[in-house]
Amino acid sequence: MAGLALREVALLYLDSSGSLHKFIADCALYNDSKQCHAVYHFYICVNPSDLTELDAKLGNCVIHDPVLAAKLFQSVCFISIKTLSLIQQLETESQVNVVLKLTHLPPLPYYSLNLCRFPRGYQPLRYYLIEGLVTAITTVTKYTQGARFLCSELCCPFSTGFKYIRVHTPGATESATVRNDFTCALCNSPLKEDLKYRVLGDKQLIEMIDPSALGVLKGNAVSGSCSRYQSFTVFLRDELPNRMKMGNRYCVIGIPVHIYNGSQVTLCVEANSIQPCILKDPTSISDNLKCLLSATAFSPWRFTAILADIFAPQIVPPGTYQTLKFSLLLSLVQTCEKEKQRVQYLDLLVVTGDTVVVDRLLLR
Repeated sequence: MAGLALREVALLYLDSSGSLHKFIADCALYNDSKQCHAVYHFYICVNPSDLTELDAKLGNCVIHDPVLAAKLFQSVCFISIKTLSLIQQLETESQVNVVLKLTHLPPLPYYSLNLCRFPRGYQPLRYYLIEGLVTAITTVTKYTQGARFLCSELCCPFSTGFKYIRVHTPGATESATVRNDFTCALCNSPLKEDLKYRVLGDKQLIEMIDPSALGVLKGNAVSGSCSRYQSFTVFLRDELPNRMKMGNRYCVIGIPVHIYNGSQVTLCVEANSIQPCILKDPTSISDNLKCLLSATAFSPWRFTAILADIFAPQIVPPGTYQTLKFSLLLSLVQTCEKEKQRVQYLDLLVVTGDTVVVDRLLLR
């Protein structure tokens, strides 16, 4: 009875939020195509605040148990399709794949995941808000969204139809969706995949790192104990690839998952939605920097050199000898009022362990 009550609330939310009209429109596109699909995908936008106000139990389920919440909405969508005859080709509930897209998470520390803090205290298969800086992006590849399997025993009733449909779930690898060791629940015969019904989707991997690591890259000293900043991988699927740019900061709503590779375990994030971070820093440039830019506009490199010397002397690559080069240039441009006037040469004392580069500079 509790499950029935939650389904009724889910249907009421779909109707009140306008998602039911979008769902019916998506069903019409599938029905007009007259093509039989193994999996029918539906994306439903969910506002956790509005859903919690409507029913606290269902709102809590969506945030803390997304797998169960997806099954509830899947059941509601399947019953709606059959009741209203929206898709004539649909046969089983397993063919309906519902993905809930969250608009936000409650602004509370319990829903924020910071991989630089210990203990992390996260729970698997639950939504978290993670902020990070993009450091690496892969090309877009394909993954298996869904597949249809049939029983290899021709006398089995499950050798036809859409009884065995496997779809991708958050945190699952490719082998969890498609492999050759599945067996029939009725006769225990091996299952074989019907390749013409395989559904593919886009996938992209993003490497992100905590924004606090920027302080170390700038050369700032780390207070307290030593910290180690480890990047983490974010999986972008379906409509999310190519939505993130290198070097930008994003807030990712996703599910932390463990990816096992032999004896190694890697923590990754299955992204549900992404949003650019709104920085609190001032967006305008100060008047002093504008004056400095206008004063050094005649040189293509002087403005950058001044900023690097003032704000980031720690990141100047070692071995460039910038100060020595400037001193040599200064000695070369010395002039005298009279030709016979004795030139006051600029004496330089260079202390270095690499004498090869210094010798070459002084010879020139």
